[in-house]
Amino acid sequence: MSPRSAAKNEEIRRETIRKIMDSAFLLISKQGYESTSIAQIAKEADISKGLLYNYFKSKEDLLENLIKAALVQGDQIMSSILTEDPATTLENLFRWFFKELRERPDYWRMINELAFKADKFKFVQDIAVEKWTGYTNLLQKLFEQMGFENSAEEAMIAAALFDGIGIQSVVLKKDYPLSELERILIDKYCKRKK
Repeated sequence: MSPRSAAKNEEIRRETIRKIMDSAFLLISKQGYESTSIAQIAKEADISKGLLYNYFKSKEDLLENLIKAALVQGDQIMSSILTEDPATTLENLFRWFFKELRERPDYWRMINELAFKADKFKFVQDIAVEKWTGYTNLLQKLFEQMGFENSAEEAMIAAALFDGIGIQSVVLKKDYPLSELERILIDKYCKRKK
């Protein structure tokens, strides 16, 4: 039997990392970060604990990689919703956000849990500041292009709405009026007359 090629080894490495991260996401989103152990993640990924440590230094390192991977995916999605028309871009943003809340409640539950642990994880605080600044700047630019008088203030209000809606949807689940709020925000911000 001949040794595996470098390409095959890389494919196995990527697949193992994916299995570990998928398992970590599944467990952390269901039972929380504190209640999830490396042993549980390894078992869920069907690998040994030792092999997991070949890829990640610690549970915190795994968490940081998990969040960064999710953010890369989010940035790719964000770039796909941008259009020449600011009202259309804003509507796309609202529709994407509410679709995410409906389709991936476990992801948003995990994000909310981690947001409240920002004091424990410096990287969470750093990422939150970076993302808040970027999204608020994007919203400000859109509002400015749409003729809003106080675009910076409106952007901060809209960012706070996103945060509040994200938290409330996780807490209230099916009892939260996501569709109604989506319609209200789109009507308020995207269909307004100048």
